[in-house]
This record gives sequence, structure tokens and C-alpha cells, in this order.
Amino acid sequence: MALKRKTELMRLRFEKCMNSKVYKDPLQKINEYYLILDKYIKSLENSEVKKIKDCKLKMTKEIAKLDALSPLKTLSRGYSLISFADSKKLIKSCKEVKVGDKLNIRFSDGIVDATVN
Repeated sequence: MALKRKTELMRLRFEKCMNSKVYKDPLQKINEYYLILDKYIKSLENSEVKKIKDCKLKMTKEIAKLDALSPLKTLSRGYSLISFADSKKLIKSCKEVKVGDKLNIRFSDGIVDATVN
């Protein structure tokens, strides 16, 4: 009687195992994990793309700031830089020059040599 009960119990466990999803469709669980993995990969890719776009935007803004502060940009608006020809020291005041000094005047498109009269 005990052997018969034990056999019946084993048969029920076997049937339960054979009716489980793992035995009926063993690839289903793998496919579910593939879907989850794909979701995470796409999320990571989107995150990285967003970071790259944000970095490009930030870099563009910083380049615009640098461009606005560029001395060459200032020259293109009609200003010039004047320096002594021999020392290349920039002249910031008319009091720094005297008659006969040789100067370099830098424009946006080139340099002109000059002498103070």
C-alpha cells in the first residue's frame, strides 16, 4: 500500500513537471529574457545618444562663447591691434608712443607697418 501511494505520488509529480511551461516550451523563458535584454540595450543606447547630443549642444554653446571673446572676431568688427614693431608689446594708450616709434597695426585681414609722426 505504501509502495502504491509512493508510486502515485511520484506519478503526480512527474505529470506536474511535464505539464510545466519549461517542458512544454523550453525556449519561452529564453525568449522572455531576450526581450528584457533588448529593452535594456535600447535604453542604454538611448541614454548614450542623449548624452552625446547634450555634450554636442554644450560644446556648441561654449564655442559660441569663445568665438564672441575672440580677438579675431573683434578685429572683424572694425577694430585693430597696435603694437610696437620691435617688442610686439600691445599699445593701450596714446601716452605710450612718441614720434618716430615704429608700430605694427593688425587688422582682421593683415598687418600694416606704421611710423608715428
